Amino acid sequence: MALRRTQSERTAGTQEALLEAAIGCLVEFGYAKTTTRVVADRAGVSRGAQTHHYPTKTELVTAAIGYLFDQQARRFRDAFAALPEDRRTVDQALALLWEIVSGPSYAAVLEVTVAARTDAELRVVVHGTAAVLESTVIGLLREFFPTVQGELARTIIDIGFTLVQGAAVSSYAGYGDPERTIRLMKSVAALLTPEMTDVLIGALNVLDA
Repeated sequence: MALRRTQSERTAGTQEALLEAAIGCLVEFGYAKTTTRVVADRAGVSRGAQTHHYPTKTELVTAAIGYLFDQQARRFRDAFAALPEDRRTVDQALALLWEIVSGPSYAAVLEVTVAARTDAELRVVVHGTAAVLESTVIGLLREFFPTVQGELARTIIDIGFTLVQGAAVSSYAGYGDPERTIRLMKSVAALLTPEMTDVLIGALNVLDA
């Protein structure tokens, strides 16, 4: 005899179904055509249940992107931790990050990012989510590379994310050579000795002055 799920388990199941459906709709239909009704239908959830958990499209999409980022962060941490210690390098970390970002689900992130350009409410949410993601990735970087701290960690993240996201846009749009960009980024990362990073941070400080 199957055990009945608790209320909290049913709630979590409904929310997960909605978030997975929202990500799928963003990837397949784009932001403009992703509606709460379409998401509810895809999730097999009633409209009443959908509005109970996520009353507006912005709230639903925000939760879905946060859910996706959490999944990707766990995937990155688990994959990197599974590597032998001698392969836990910055260039290998960037390779894993690219593997995640170049996957189909990241198109949902790009859809929301582009939509936020002309949607003030969504833009605030996207900026907040991006800040949380940056903090998470910096935490992972410090966890796996204890000597990488402070300004250096933020610098590596800024450069890495800029190049990876740019390569992702090129890949989804079908132009340029994103794989070449990633190879170049990995080659540069392999050269990030303490001396080189000091020079890099010095150069960035001059540009910021």
